Amino acid sequence: MISNEQIQDFVGPDIKYLPASSFLDAGYEDVEFSLNKAGLSGRVLTLKMWEDASETVPTIGYFSRLRALKELNIGKAVGPLAYIEPYYKLVTYVPPDHLETVREALWQAGAGHIGHYSRCSYASKGTGTFWPEEDTHPFLGQIGQLNAEEEMRLEVIVPKWYQERVENALLAAHPYEEVAFDWIALKNRLGLAQAYEDGDGAWWFMEETPELIHAIMHRRPPTIHCEKLSWSSRLKLAEYHIVVDMKQPGELLYPGLHKLWGDKKRLWE
Repeated sequence: MISNEQIQDFVGPDIKYLPASSFLDAGYEDVEFSLNKAGLSGRVLTLKMWEDASETVPTIGYFSRLRALKELNIGKAVGPLAYIEPYYKLVTYVPPDHLETVREALWQAGAGHIGHYSRCSYASKGTGTFWPEEDTHPFLGQIGQLNAEEEMRLEVIVPKWYQERVENALLAAHPYEEVAFDWIALKNRLGLAQAYEDGDGAWWFMEETPELIHAIMHRRPPTIHCEKLSWSSRLKLAEYHIVVDMKQPGELLYPGLHKLWGDKKRLWE
């Protein structure tokens, strides 16, 4: 079965209107891609490939489409990059003899991936203080007095779509009655090229952005291949004698998404 989090791992994090799984922990059996209205059919989730402002249906986003373009393996990356900042850092404090148990629970929930490395974390030793008041049940220390206990500061990186799962895993595995933890938004960026150049010098891309059109006019490839391009941009490119080959909607995106989904390549790999 496939969870919502895995769908964002393998397709992209910017899927809009992704529904809560109707099958709870069972998830979906498969994912399909369509130009038409998306939804849930049996145990299959259909994701719409292009956004439609008039419909709030499950739809992949711009970064997801760039991931599909990259999977086509057209040639070398050219033009500007598009970036996302998809990561948080979870920081918590754990008794030394519970460090491995808590860390393993966080890894199992989806934390700790950096590039081609998994099970990443950092731990450092320190001293935590706390004063348990009446009606508390402290795992360590005495009620009604200041306690100072040795603790391990544990840090792991977490994709934002795994936050809830990782936090629930932390609370379930941690021995403390009140668990101290922080979520810190990270500026770590992931970037993907907006276009690729084939062996004939032609540029391939899914859709235009102002910076991409500027790069094309600057580099002047002989031909461009794309699925979405405004009429005003076509007129600009015609002035530079750049041939525009408009693909049918889904002609590039559909095979790219299927390859991406079939290969089960995670976002950070």
